[in-house]
Amino acid sequence: MLGIHQDIQEKVLEEIDTVFGDSNREVTLEDLPKLVYLEQVIKETLRMWPPAAIILRNIDEDVKLSNCILPAGCTAALAAYALHMDEKIYPNPKKFDPSRFTPENIASRHKYSFLPFSGGPRSCIGSKYAMLSMKTTLSSFLRRYRVYSTCKIEDIRLELGLLMMSVDGYPVQIKERIPIVM
Repeated sequence: MLGIHQDIQEKVLEEIDTVFGDSNREVTLEDLPKLVYLEQVIKETLRMWPPAAIILRNIDEDVKLSNCILPAGCTAALAAYALHMDEKIYPNPKKFDPSRFTPENIASRHKYSFLPFSGGPRSCIGSKYAMLSMKTTLSSFLRRYRVYSTCKIEDIRLELGLLMMSVDGYPVQIKERIPIVM
């Protein structure tokens, strides 16, 4: 997404430069909460392309939903991708907009309107670790490189399985931003 949206990448780079300056030091746990905009970009990417597009749950006891009952013993499927593309929750859902994940905007939505790692007591136990890892990896990478792509969001074809994946991959160019000092 950063390769497609150079303006957003520029904002991420400014934030990274503010946190790290021109040092080549390692990323620390104390740095990660300061990368607020980067986290918004990651969350918006996960909204548009959740790793698990469908979440399955076994129903232990009858559940009443409006005028239908899901009987105990059945399997319910929640389409996280469809939820994340619901215009009532995310206006203009196909537009990449990290501001959807500002604290104010998050507070205005239901807590289960964003489910890249599922939700509730059976959500992914690694979700916090995944976010820390993504922020660490991206901030380390983007301190040295810039990403470019001629791809357009509307050209990305998806294949839905247990995981959602691109059919054609993601063509990008990577260019050195800052020479690495050893």
